[in-house]
Amino acid sequence: MNCDEVRNLLFSYIDNEIDEDEKLLIEEHIENCDECKNEFEEYKMIIKALNDLPDEEPPAGYCKRLHEKLLNSKITVFKDESVIESNKPKRIKSKYGWLKYGSLAAALVLVFTVAALNNLNLSGGMKATEDNMVYDSKSQAAPSAPPMTPMAESPGAGAAEEEMADQNNGERNKMMGMNQMSTMALDAREMKIIKSGTVYAQTKDYDTFLKSLEEKISSIGGFIENNSTEVYQVYDNNKLMYGNLRLRVPQDSFYELISYLETYTDVRRKNLNENDVTKEYYEKDNRVKNLEIQEQHLRDLFEKAQTVEEMLQIENELRRIRTEIDALNISLADINDRAAMSTINLEVEEVKEVNFSIKSEKGIMERSKEGFISTVNSIVRGFGNFIVNIASAAPIVIPAAIIFIILLLRIKKYWKKKI
Repeated sequence: MNCDEVRNLLFSYIDNEIDEDEKLLIEEHIENCDECKNEFEEYKMIIKALNDLPDEEPPAGYCKRLHEKLLNSKITVFKDESVIESNKPKRIKSKYGWLKYGSLAAALVLVFTVAALNNLNLSGGMKATEDNMVYDSKSQAAPSAPPMTPMAESPGAGAAEEEMADQNNGERNKMMGMNQMSTMALDAREMKIIKSGTVYAQTKDYDTFLKSLEEKISSIGGFIENNSTEVYQVYDNNKLMYGNLRLRVPQDSFYELISYLETYTDVRRKNLNENDVTKEYYEKDNRVKNLEIQEQHLRDLFEKAQTVEEMLQIENELRRIRTEIDALNISLADINDRAAMSTINLEVEEVKEVNFSIKSEKGIMERSKEGFISTVNSIVRGFGNFIVNIASAAPIVIPAAIIFIILLLRIKKYWKKKI
């Protein structure tokens, strides 16, 4: 048994309500476990203390008073059946029966009170909701800054927030007009398409192709962003080159360069992609504009702040907004760069044509000479390898030979004595 099982059965063991097998297991566990043994001793001490308590006598006259109360109880006997009921429960029921209806009335009053408070909070929060609508540039709301709880607790924060709300109300009509104008200009906005591709091609003259490729890219306003060239094979004393290039060209010249590669190389594999990021771009651009409006409002509040606590809170919020604006601007710049200049990853492998020619068969004397030389070289190499192996195994062979000689002499001496 484990400790938990023994503790659950301790009271049954003390009251002698378990069988002999369980009793033996519990006694064996208690003898070996100090913790359970201590708990068992504590239970025994508590039970002994309770048993040692003296019997208390009822107060004087208690039995007489109880007898009189029982006699004074009314007994109602019906015609068909007898029902014995006491007057005391009836008095209690009549005395506390109003609690049921009182509790129901109190619950209704509480519900109406909570509803009234919610209506007051709703009317008070409509102003803040209208202020947040200022930052909506489209049908979807832009993410707003988190609430500045510490500022609201400061003495001058309430006045500052009310002033900010008044400014927002003044800007609301202006922003709504800007939203309408931006909605009308959705169809006329510039598309942001990112074109990219991967091309694997082969050429017979790597250096000539690379030179012509540089001239072509320069003529269309592009550049080679990365050029990694290496020798991947040597064939008939000719070095075959392999190049991994990253090309950046204007978006309008993307397919022009692809056609050039297909014309002047043997394109074995190509993968072209066009990714429309227009929606992502203008969503980020709208977020930047909304954050800049929040930033300007916070700067106005900072000039009117009256306590150091308000200034610190506004500075923290300005720092957060400026960090988010910078991150969005970096992302917008990256999208503009990739949309304006397409990217092509080009792998070029130089190959040579295979020339098939029939070589003349060697004569008997020449083949005999080559065979003799090859045999002699094999014998020399074999002997050399044998010497090397012997020298390499010397640290093991020499001690083993010495032990073998000693054992051989001992055996020989033993047989001589026996004979």
